[in-house]
Amino acid sequence: MIPQMILSILISIALFFAAFHLELETVGIASNLSALGIVCLGTLAATLLAYPWRRLLWTAMLLKKAFSSGSENDWTRNTIVTLARTYQKRGIRALEQMGDRLPEGYLKTAVGYISYRYSRAEVEQILKKEAQILYSQYEASDKMVCSMARLAPALGLTGTIVSLIRTFGHIADAHNLVGYMAIALLSTFYGVVLANLCLLPLSNRLREFMDQEAARLDLIQEGILDLYDMENPVAIKYKLESLSSSSQGVLQSAPIFSRPEMVVLRAPEIQVAGASS
Repeated sequence: MIPQMILSILISIALFFAAFHLELETVGIASNLSALGIVCLGTLAATLLAYPWRRLLWTAMLLKKAFSSGSENDWTRNTIVTLARTYQKRGIRALEQMGDRLPEGYLKTAVGYISYRYSRAEVEQILKKEAQILYSQYEASDKMVCSMARLAPALGLTGTIVSLIRTFGHIADAHNLVGYMAIALLSTFYGVVLANLCLLPLSNRLREFMDQEAARLDLIQEGILDLYDMENPVAIKYKLESLSSSSQGVLQSAPIFSRPEMVVLRAPEIQVAGASS
């Protein structure tokens, strides 16, 4: 973490040193790149001062998953029902073999708890702990994106101030003031655009994804506990379909990002339940 902080500080110093010494007289590619550098690199450097780079990479993976993955409720219900039928007809060894063929993630982990003969109370307790870790990681990623959205306009204003300092320090002809002002305002423009057209929509998409995952993981939790109790597969299917329909109605009416009272499991395609800080 210390080398990362030192690197972030060096990037910030180099960025503002270049901003103060780069000669720009017209609005063109060079001025646009300078303004973008102050906003984008400055936001990145400030973020790396506050968060470990692994958090940044984990958040990028999470956002990619939020945009690329569709609804998996149908696959989840069908898989749990198939597991229940296998468990009732062929026993725990067949369940273990089927669990080994599942994709890496929380469902496979939960089936493993049953295969290794954890007690029901132990399974429920472990899943609750994993829920706390996973949801705290989701929240931390959302906070980081929101923090970047607040930093971008501030860095844009900083870039404008830097340009104004250089303008009033070197301008000799007042007729050229308008052109220099246009260059100075580029940073503010890019900061506002980055925050409101990029980072804030990403944060909202992440919150929506978190709500969807909360409902889906709650579905899995109920199914896993019923599977442990060897409930009738038809009854499990009916219950999961009912819960899925109810959760869709709740997601449409409830505010985004409200913390659900539920038990969830390890997130799929993300190798750790919580990214290391």
